[in-house]
Amino acid sequence: MPPRPSRCFASTRAEWGTIMRTTRRERGSVAVEFALILPVLMILLLGIIEFSYAFLVQASVSNAARLGVRNYAINYTAPGAQQAAIDLARSALTPGAEVSGTFSAPCTPMGQTTLTLTYRYRSITGWFDGILGSQVSLKGIGSMQCGG
Repeated sequence: MPPRPSRCFASTRAEWGTIMRTTRRERGSVAVEFALILPVLMILLLGIIEFSYAFLVQASVSNAARLGVRNYAINYTAPGAQQAAIDLARSALTPGAEVSGTFSAPCTPMGQTTLTLTYRYRSITGWFDGILGSQVSLKGIGSMQCGG
């Protein structure tokens, strides 16, 4: 008969009882450890989601600024062209978002103008608004040569 491994199995009933009692005592420890680590994991996951969303909104605001300044650079001779360009940029973003836009200078032939859009950021969950503050704003800047 081959020899038994020394620590893999209990060799006597007393050792088997000790192993079973230890296992029963430690049965709830996994649930307690999971309950302790779960809030940390959830905050980490929500932080990743919020940062990704903020990055997406930043890219959208930059694209909207580029779209608005392009419209203005092409149609700068039309009356109310600046406001029309800002409205077009605003419509490219989330409906109902708080967006303001300003141009650096009026367009002149072959001149340069820049549109700066300011977007008031609100988090998805609202949990991070207390940490980040409710006045987080994202800026998108678009610049283009007029009439060219």
